[in-house]
Amino acid sequence: MKNRLYLVLIGVFSFIVVIGVFAGDPSPQDRAQAIGSRIMCPVCQGSAIADSPSETARTMMAKVEELVTDGWTDDQVLVYFRDRYGENIILDPVFGGKTLLVWLLPFAAFGVGAWMIVRRKRTMPSIVKDPS
Repeated sequence: MKNRLYLVLIGVFSFIVVIGVFAGDPSPQDRAQAIGSRIMCPVCQGSAIADSPSETARTMMAKVEELVTDGWTDDQVLVYFRDRYGENIILDPVFGGKTLLVWLLPFAAFGVGAWMIVRRKRTMPSIVKDPS
């Protein structure tokens, strides 16, 4: 039994190593594309600059590529655009401040729904069939 466990663990760790080797570090172009998909185009409604055909989005994407090539981290690039265009330019909201409600509301709704289901089950009369 122990030998089987060791074999499974070795297989899992080998799989993780192989995935890590093949995944590797993303290229600057891949990083720029990923960052561009997190920044909203100011011209297009709800579209990321990586997907938008507008001239403004292309200019912003070129700036993202330039900053990534210069060695900026993903967070530094996002802060750069947030400082220039405001908090709403980032497509995925930050956890905190005004957006805290957006992050916590689904969990609260799930909790209230679960509480209502449990409460309803407790108050429902059980149906007993008459054995006659």
